[in-house]
Amino acid sequence: MPQFQLIAHKHRALTVLPEYYPIVGKYLLEAIAKFLGEKATSKILDAWSTAYNIIATIFINLEKQLYDELGPDKRDKGFISFTIIKKEKIANGSIVSFTLERHDGGKMHNYHSGQYITLRIRKDNLFHNRHYSLIQPFDNKTYRIAIKQDNDHEPNGIVSNEIINNYIERDNILATLPAGTFMLVENARHHLFIAGGIGITVLSSLIQELHKQGKSNSATLIHCVPTESHAAFTNQMRSILSQNQYHLLLQGRRLLQGLIHKIVRSDTHVYLCGSVSFMNKVEKYLAQYSHPSSHIHIEAFRPSLSLIKNAVKDQATTKSL
Repeated sequence: MPQFQLIAHKHRALTVLPEYYPIVGKYLLEAIAKFLGEKATSKILDAWSTAYNIIATIFINLEKQLYDELGPDKRDKGFISFTIIKKEKIANGSIVSFTLERHDGGKMHNYHSGQYITLRIRKDNLFHNRHYSLIQPFDNKTYRIAIKQDNDHEPNGIVSNEIINNYIERDNILATLPAGTFMLVENARHHLFIAGGIGITVLSSLIQELHKQGKSNSATLIHCVPTESHAAFTNQMRSILSQNQYHLLLQGRRLLQGLIHKIVRSDTHVYLCGSVSFMNKVEKYLAQYSHPSSHIHIEAFRPSLSLIKNAVKDQATTKSL
């Protein structure tokens, strides 16, 4: 169910509707039949159809609840026009923050720290969507996100680069209201936040939330970056956390491993955000210390099913989901 909830939130954020499911199901079954060839008996295809319909029904019901939570205003259930009221570079890399205000005068919905909004741009006559974490607790007026220029992949990040390069203050941009299941564990005695680069965006909002609750003394942050100029929110984090609570790592993995070993306790809840390779490395260190997986919480900038260990067996042709 946690995976269903996570995906349902993404579906609601992308405005997936019940009538889409029969279309997906039809072509999914056609693809399965084509792949299996002569092995695609009516019994096998019926079994796939039944399984798909069960899953689709679960998603439709979960997503209805999420849409209902937005209230009766139909505008709130789709993409809404927001105005960029502030654009600011906050770290090398480049990381740029955008503060958004609702353009149509409608309600700014509350959210819990750890959630995201979904931005939509139009480029080359196509719509492109991407989720961006909210980087501060709700102020009743605006949503603030941070975006990293993506030049590390080929092709380069379409949405992130387009927004950073071509959107300025007073421009309008489409977004859906906040969604997401990543959040603080209530009543946890000790929170350890481990961020790789841009991963600090969502983790900083959780730390701000703890500070707002008067619980910042329960938090420790490790932020791994190439140089200090690549670290966003350093002044803010230093104003909240003491020197013993805030660790900015500019060097290799041995320091990170040793620091984790020094900090982690049996009751520590660990929150990870960064690249997949970074989070896999941290999870490996935690496993060496037999830290319970129930105390490790991941926010990934890619489909989270691809992070599940042994999701696809080694002998399978497909190595990732």
